[in-house]
Amino acid sequence: MKYSNIDLLDHRIENIISRTVKFYYTDWKNYDRPKYMSCKGSDSLQDKRLILIARKCGTYLVKLSDVKAGDNWANALIDYFVNQENADYYFIDLCKLECKKIQPEKARDYV
Repeated sequence: MKYSNIDLLDHRIENIISRTVKFYYTDWKNYDRPKYMSCKGSDSLQDKRLILIARKCGTYLVKLSDVKAGDNWANALIDYFVNQENADYYFIDLCKLECKKIQPEKARDYV
């Protein structure tokens, strides 16, 4: 879904987290939210396209540029949750103010 301003996008993401994460909310609060805020404030286009993995036991935020660059951690993370965990995947585009739920196996299609 496309939003009219960044505050609405932020609210949508916070809503996803509060609905989904039941344990280890600190993953979002201490690691992924600061990373999201850093990407949001960045001038680099590489920081503007993200994959949010939200699950009952925490979150992960991955920059698509890391996946495309072959970053082992980012790629292994996507593979692991596609095959091992019940997780919701969201594509976030900070330039277009979009956040949409995607199928885990389609995460690399956005790279």
